[in-house]
Amino acid sequence: MMYGLVLEGGGARGSYQIGACKAIHELGIEIGAVAGTSIGALNGAMIVQGELERAYQLWYNISPSQVFDIEEGRLEELKNLEISHDGFLYFMRKAKEIAQSKGLDITFIKKLLQEIIIEKKLRDSKITFGFVTVSLSEMKPLELFLDDIPEGKVAEYLMASANLPAFKQEKIDGKHFMDGGFYDNLPLNMLARKGYKNIIAVRTKALGRTRKISDQTVKIKYIASEDNLGRILDFNQAQARFNLQLGYYDALKSFRDLKGVKYYIKPTGDEELFLNFLLSPGEEAILKLGGSMGFTGVPYRRLLFEHIVPKLGLLLDVGKEGGYEEVAIASLELLAANYGVERFRIYSFHEFVDEIKKNSKKSKPVRTEEGIRLPGFVRQSDVLSRAVKDRIAHEIVEEFFGEYLRNAGIAQ
Repeated sequence: MMYGLVLEGGGARGSYQIGACKAIHELGIEIGAVAGTSIGALNGAMIVQGELERAYQLWYNISPSQVFDIEEGRLEELKNLEISHDGFLYFMRKAKEIAQSKGLDITFIKKLLQEIIIEKKLRDSKITFGFVTVSLSEMKPLELFLDDIPEGKVAEYLMASANLPAFKQEKIDGKHFMDGGFYDNLPLNMLARKGYKNIIAVRTKALGRTRKISDQTVKIKYIASEDNLGRILDFNQAQARFNLQLGYYDALKSFRDLKGVKYYIKPTGDEELFLNFLLSPGEEAILKLGGSMGFTGVPYRRLLFEHIVPKLGLLLDVGKEGGYEEVAIASLELLAANYGVERFRIYSFHEFVDEIKKNSKKSKPVRTEEGIRLPGFVRQSDVLSRAVKDRIAHEIVEEFFGEYLRNAGIAQ
């Protein structure tokens, strides 16, 4: 199957995209076209050139001084810069007003682009390539493919796609341009109009305008994270390296149907395994937990599956369609995070449990001195604040599974 690849704008968050693209490449997924906006366009150009590994190394070794000709301490003034979804025309007018004034010096970025973008490689590639920018001079968006760009001008137009209002404004052929995110930060329609019915979209969730796909028959596989990918102008090396790993494992999760939210666990297809796991703390522990949650006078199996598991699913934000597997894994993920279990690794279910057991023996239990005291309103309400959910979920999971796992043996 041939896929189109769409890379969202997002500044320094672009490191996440390259991690995802590395996994996509290793999985042998064939990409026939790439479209991007802003940093997505710059990353996309390197992918189309066949220089994914170079892109990975650039992000791995990134630093603020490589990107901006400015003292790193001064970058703090720019880190809160974000683009609103609203006011597209307003921002166009504002950007045009400052076009004649000086902004952030982008000499370093331009030099970097000139070093990494090889126009002949792009034009000779078998992969179709397009990106978005906005012409301030003509007050209109531009969705450009390579054939639309004059010879020798590709690097300049790529810079135009990433040209934030904070940057020093420079003309291309007598015209001013601005970041394509003000028109479409995730240009799915560019590839849909090229006939691609299967698209991989790697998201940064940076603020910017995104347009709905016009062709509803197109299937889109999104790769995205709920983690904080950092601020758009904060080219912090530690954050970039984290994002590279996160993007890589999130892409593997998407294509291999791995389970988990924070962790990466191979699917088993065995619901009975998880049913038995939920029962594993034993009758006494189940009755004790039920009593502390306010459920009494119910046989322990009914207590577990009709009262405790549904309430635990609510607290852990497991959807109504979630089964025993989802509740068990969500509970284990909470413990794994508490105990410092290595995140960036693919586990079998048994490997994951054993890692939690090993780490639990080195960790102090997370619990209140008085144990669980589930308020009455929690038993009755399905609408709770995130803070309340987190606190109670931690107490329940630690009390129920944490104690059991600390005392359980490790599989050989």
